[in-house]
Amino acid sequence: MLGGIDGRTHDALEQLYADFDGSVPRLRTTLSTAEMIKYASNAVLATMISFSNEIARLCAAVGGVDARDVMHGVHRAAHFTSRHHGEPVTAAITAFLEAGCGFGGSCLPKDVSALVAHGHKVAVDMPLLKATLEINKGQPRNTVDLIKKHHKNLRGIKVAVLGLAFKPETSDVRESPAFPIMQQLLEEGAIVTAVDPIAVHEAKKAFPDSRVKYTDAIASSVAEADAVVVVTPWKQFDEVPGLIMKRAQPPVFIDGRRAYDKTSVSRYEGIGL
Repeated sequence: MLGGIDGRTHDALEQLYADFDGSVPRLRTTLSTAEMIKYASNAVLATMISFSNEIARLCAAVGGVDARDVMHGVHRAAHFTSRHHGEPVTAAITAFLEAGCGFGGSCLPKDVSALVAHGHKVAVDMPLLKATLEINKGQPRNTVDLIKKHHKNLRGIKVAVLGLAFKPETSDVRESPAFPIMQQLLEEGAIVTAVDPIAVHEAKKAFPDSRVKYTDAIASSVAEADAVVVVTPWKQFDEVPGLIMKRAQPPVFIDGRRAYDKTSVSRYEGIGL
């Protein structure tokens, strides 16, 4: 969107972005509308994630239903598919219709909160977006509860938390669900090892708790753990199920992103399963 105050402003913006791919749509709007589009675009993605997590909670409570299968069925709806050379193609936005341990990053939490705050400022209640944030806030707790299905008392239990960045391929740890997960684990007496290929330095600054052992050593962390929780599915963690199954007494494996085959380990727990 090209937010401007008049035609001259819009023309200047068009010129500024002239070298970008011409297939990228451009929409001329007012400044306020452009700002609202930006916030609304991120809010709808966050809402899709929280919707998926609410469905996942229901699936887990009903039993015998895997939220991952449900959402992949939803992905096949005509609204989310197109045809390319006769073959069905699923829309990229369906990546946000997946259950997991919660969204983070610099955009989604901030922008949803900003819309709720702005609504309050102009006396407009925002119940849907409030619920989006509340559901997201509960996902770290739900993730820890999966460990407690196997270890009712977490005191002294060694937990390896894998993935500190809010998504793979970045060192950005802002609003990462790893931190509230680790906070709850520490409060319940668990011994926490936090693992990330590149975000350890940033994580230490964001969550400077001396009780947490920070490392990029995957194999040794898994070898010592009673429970392994994947928060961010880095490619480097693909070896983890194999490492787990080499153990004489495999730890419980908590798949916080439903990124792994649930038959790949003997003690698997996943969001919405």
